[in-house]
Amino acid sequence: MTNAHLPKPIQRALNQIAHSRALLRQMQEREQLSREIDRLLAEGKTPAEALEAIRSAPPFTPPDY
Repeated sequence: MTNAHLPKPIQRALNQIAHSRALLRQMQEREQLSREIDRLLAEGKTPAEALEAIRSAPPFTPPDY
């Protein structure tokens, strides 16, 4: 059964769930980045050094949907 065969209200609900899931993941990644930046700054790194450390090794992995 594909989405084309589902009633419109169910299609809309599934789309809302998918969108909410993406927003939740994005929020979690932002919180994790914020904690990682705070940790690097507390270690004495400059903001530029902290940013470079995060760019070279992000503290999260892409979702495996």
